[in-house]
Amino acid sequence: MFRNPNGMVPPRRYYLGAAALVLAGLVIGLGLSSGLGIQRDSDAQKPTLPAAVSSPAAPESPFVSVVDKALPAVVFIDVRKKVAARGEGEDPQAELFRRFFGDQQRRPQNVPSSGSGFIVDAAGHILTNNHVVSNADVITVTLNDKRTFKAKVVGADPASDVAVIQIEGDQLPFLKLGDSDRIRVGDWAIAIGNPLGMLRGSVTGGIISARGRANLNIFGSDDLAFQDFIQTDASINFGNSGGPLCNIRGEVIGINTAINPSGQGIGFAIPINLAKHVADQ
Repeated sequence: MFRNPNGMVPPRRYYLGAAALVLAGLVIGLGLSSGLGIQRDSDAQKPTLPAAVSSPAAPESPFVSVVDKALPAVVFIDVRKKVAARGEGEDPQAELFRRFFGDQQRRPQNVPSSGSGFIVDAAGHILTNNHVVSNADVITVTLNDKRTFKAKVVGADPASDVAVIQIEGDQLPFLKLGDSDRIRVGDWAIAIGNPLGMLRGSVTGGIISARGRANLNIFGSDDLAFQDFIQTDASINFGNSGGPLCNIRGEVIGINTAINPSGQGIGFAIPINLAKHVADQ
């Protein structure tokens, strides 16, 4: 029993008062903790993950708008031409014919050929290569919308390999011609045509690799008296001849003309300014 220094025992009310003070302190402490929102987080509580945010849509390829503008005016040119079976200075198609049938074939033969071109005005004038339509008996032009027309040769220049043919039709799409003097090495280049004569409407992309290429030993260049080619690494194959080489604005900057069969990513186009000058004459 607790005694004070004087040896006296505390009265009963002393203990009751002390108990009351302890109880009051406990009540006040619990009230303050609940009022202030002080509560220990449960160990089982997990942080909430942030809501998923959708990624922005991928930007559209810049080539899409070029194709939308150009493709309707690019045409497939089917040519039927008579070539000799043998002889010097004959059409290049004769050499291919002779490889298949031999020299015993002496009579002129009707050989199919094909290429590309593009409409340049509402009157139906089409720019293409001379070697596509030279010696043609029948020229058939097919548009991307499947319309088919017979065409006639308006003019041709073997020295520059430029030719103009024409069709007659309504609501013909046509391409805007650009300025090939303003192109720079490294600019975008988009080639459109019909490679191999069967892959109509094919689109390939690359850059301008060089300007002013001349004195080239390339397929189909034997009759070219003047060479001033645009070089590009946009894929060009047989059947692309005569099709447009476009810039990123969808304007024609060249006529796809020749390839180097022994190389890859090496194609050549006639500058459109030269082609316009020849075509106007």
